[in-house]
Amino acid sequence: MRLTDFGLSKQNIEDNSGGNTVCGTPEYLAPEILNKSGHGKAVDYWTLGAIIYEMLTGMPPFYSQNRNELFERIKNG
Repeated sequence: MRLTDFGLSKQNIEDNSGGNTVCGTPEYLAPEILNKSGHGKAVDYWTLGAIIYEMLTGMPPFYSQNRNELFERIKNG
């Protein structure tokens, strides 16, 4: 099983100021990415947790067909 594509990966990300890129599958984006506040490695664990949640339940956490509602659920949930 392949969990990631390293095509957009960055090196030397140590703290919460290392990354500012907003890209990825909307259902798996961490709140730090949506808030554009800078992010570190923790967002990778968030995404892994979201994937595991979906494998266990059949639906991503915070799912909504409306993208704006999905983002609000992620940021406030």
